[in-house]
Amino acid sequence: MGQPGNPNRTTDAVTSGQATAAMELSPGGLTQHSADRMAAVIARAAHASCALIHLFEGQRLRLIGGYGLPPGFEQRQSAPIGSTLAGLVLHSGFPVVICDTHTDVRVPMDAPVRSTDLRCYAGFPIRDPDGHIVGVCAAMNNQCRDWPPEQLAGVDDGAQACTALVAEHLAREREHHQRVFLDTLLDSLDTGVAACDADGHMVLVNRSLRARLGTDMVAGSADDWAARLPITDTDGTPVPPEQTPLLRALHGEPARGAQHLLHLHGQRRLFRINGHPITSDHGQNLGAVAVFHDITAAHRADRLQQLLNRTKDDYLNLVGHELRTPISIIALYLDELRDADPDTPAALLQPLIAGTRRGSDRLCRLVEQLLDLSALDAGRSPLHPSDINLSAVVTDAVHHGTAQAAGKNISLTRQVPHRTPLHADHARIRQLLALLLENALVYTPDGGTVTVALTSTNTTVDLTIDDTGYGIPDHELPHVFERFFRGAIATELAIPGTGLGLTIAQLITERHHGTITAGPNTGHPRGTTLHVSLPR
Repeated sequence: MGQPGNPNRTTDAVTSGQATAAMELSPGGLTQHSADRMAAVIARAAHASCALIHLFEGQRLRLIGGYGLPPGFEQRQSAPIGSTLAGLVLHSGFPVVICDTHTDVRVPMDAPVRSTDLRCYAGFPIRDPDGHIVGVCAAMNNQCRDWPPEQLAGVDDGAQACTALVAEHLAREREHHQRVFLDTLLDSLDTGVAACDADGHMVLVNRSLRARLGTDMVAGSADDWAARLPITDTDGTPVPPEQTPLLRALHGEPARGAQHLLHLHGQRRLFRINGHPITSDHGQNLGAVAVFHDITAAHRADRLQQLLNRTKDDYLNLVGHELRTPISIIALYLDELRDADPDTPAALLQPLIAGTRRGSDRLCRLVEQLLDLSALDAGRSPLHPSDINLSAVVTDAVHHGTAQAAGKNISLTRQVPHRTPLHADHARIRQLLALLLENALVYTPDGGTVTVALTSTNTTVDLTIDDTGYGIPDHELPHVFERFFRGAIATELAIPGTGLGLTIAQLITERHHGTITAGPNTGHPRGTTLHVSLPR
């Protein structure tokens, strides 16, 4: 026999070296008080002076409840199973009844009972729901005796009652383990999960979603939780609490594949949120769960893939047209030069040479733009800022565009102050002006007007180029800075170009932390206004 143990610990029992069971001596489980009261009932039923309830803990025995214990049992320490009478019950698997503990050869010589005045013993196994022995319920008396059947039945009834308590405890323990397992599983997910019960009380917000929302609060009503959720539609329209997927699911309306924005820590993240009602096998409403899938990166990747596919198509079209055209021109003039009579005067060959030169120049410009675009994209073309006079750069750009304007009878004017200081890369700003001015001149028909204006404030410099050209349809305005974009008018009128000029202009502007926009010319029925704003 062992001594009673600590009533606030969890004890593990190994039965016959096979199965392990655990019993938590805590409120709601088999407590010390309830075990002692059970022992008292067993002692009275068996007309015994002492009763004990043991549980097995590994290879040791722990006394968890007792009545009429003799001196020396107060410490309630565990004892090796092999030296106890309870060990006989465990190893035999059957009840053990002893009329005289001092003469029965089954009693180990080192059994604790030999140091007491207890002389008879009746022990019955306590089993778990699977039939494994997890403890022993015993009655003892300080006088030798034969145990009448009705007294043994009282001890057996006590063991059966303890079995029911063990079964109840193990069921609660399994439920607790399952809950811990599910909580750990849900907290390990990167996907956000929130759940409420049938009464609309929040019961779960897993670690991922709590971290995203920046709060550890779970308790409260689902209505209040949904009202605090920083959620909008993809167009930025706030979502009423009752329309959130969790509350929709709570009211029996599943929400699948709904995409919403969550405004978290100054950022907008795109989520696909699924709401599912939770029901029993009989259709009873048990609550609802909402699953938050962050698809921001996937959505961005899809958009990039679509852009890449379109860029590839545009690039192939560019290769098929813009590269083929100058190459064909060069090949044509070279063929004519090859077939020309060797005695042909050089003056007659000059037009062929000039045509070849034009095709070559066009091809070179295209290749240079592609290389420049790649360098700007990859960051291989660092800026070299210095203090410049932007007014002088604008004046020089207008001067260089005069010849092109004159060829189309376009009135090219400028409205520029004497000096406009700016800290910027001189070469890139000059390239920016050249690209914007060339775009205005190319898309302005003969007899039109192009005006370049420069203004400034204490913080910004604003460059505006107005033309009276063909204009840009409203549906094309969002695309004018996309690489390889050619408007319908450019295609219809066969205006040469690569669709890269405004893309490079935008990259140069953004590298200077500025902005560039395109819109209709408000001062003329037709035409376009390009506006660049740069920080001083």
